[in-house]
Amino acid sequence: MLNSDQIKKFETEGYLVVPDLMPTNICEQVNTEYTDLLNSLYEGWFAEGLVQTPGGELDFWGKLLSAYQAGCDYFQPMDISLPGDRIIADTPFHIGPAVFNMLTAVPLLDVVEQLIGPELTSNPIQHVRLKLPSVKLDLAEARAHITATDWHQDRAVALEDADQTDMVTVWLAMTDA
Repeated sequence: MLNSDQIKKFETEGYLVVPDLMPTNICEQVNTEYTDLLNSLYEGWFAEGLVQTPGGELDFWGKLLSAYQAGCDYFQPMDISLPGDRIIADTPFHIGPAVFNMLTAVPLLDVVEQLIGPELTSNPIQHVRLKLPSVKLDLAEARAHITATDWHQDRAVALEDADQTDMVTVWLAMTDA
């Protein structure tokens, strides 16, 4: 639970860092779920000849880097939301049980409730952004879901009906990078 100093910091500075909020077992389940998903995607890309290194020779980050370098779209199949445009019947996205457990984790919901009250909902302005080290990226890379994500207001892409809604954006870092 948050203390009064943390709540005041959020109210005055607009952000708050809460270390170790997510239970370790949920983080481990999310990591496993995404590892399994990337393994499946990578096998398909390898079978299609899009990536050259067999998956068994690479760890998670090696597969992600290989997919990036080959120009494979790993972002959308691993994201938890549909894109804002170009949606067709088989547009991929991922909302597995571990991701659902993360989004509904009691410690997370308790903190958000302390900040904006008990009426909580998840909106479609959400993403999973798997970030490779910037030194591995093409110098011309500009996509925010691949390279650095600058400060921005998520509310800006919501409908006008949401203008009077208290909204909190939660970033969960799954690594220490």
